[in-house]
Amino acid sequence: MKYLKITASIVAIALFYLIYLFIPNKIVLTGNDYIPKSANELTKGIMEIQYWDRWMPYKKIESHTFIFEQGQMEVQEAFISSAKSKFILEDIVAPITLSAVDAGKDSSFLRYECLIDNHNFSPVKRIHTYLIAKKIQAQLDPILFAAKKYYSKPSTKDSTQTK
Repeated sequence: MKYLKITASIVAIALFYLIYLFIPNKIVLTGNDYIPKSANELTKGIMEIQYWDRWMPYKKIESHTFIFEQGQMEVQEAFISSAKSKFILEDIVAPITLSAVDAGKDSSFLRYECLIDNHNFSPVKRIHTYLIAKKIQAQLDPILFAAKKYYSKPSTKDSTQTK
């Protein structure tokens, strides 16, 4: 019985350390996709956040918030070459930056980056945050695909055209 308690304690401590070893303090979600448009055209489309409803795969819109099957994305502001928003799923708020990067003559990469703070002492909370981050990534990838599909159209010279 004594050896069973010692073994159980060692296994519990090892599991505790493995959780902190393999689940990082900062979870970085990134994605990018090639688009056959110049970065200037793509940046203009990203900056005009009022037209995102033309390509965003949302279920419904409330003000500046796109609501999806899982979570919601609140569009905050557009800067010189990127747009900032935050994705909210359950109790996790994840800031997202969407930007266009030049990839040569008449081509660019559309990119998102999301940084989730995971400085939780509780191993259960740490695992929970990690699983939510994976769900957020599963929502961001279709958003990137929808943007690529919309901005890859040859007829889309600028995003202010009507559908």
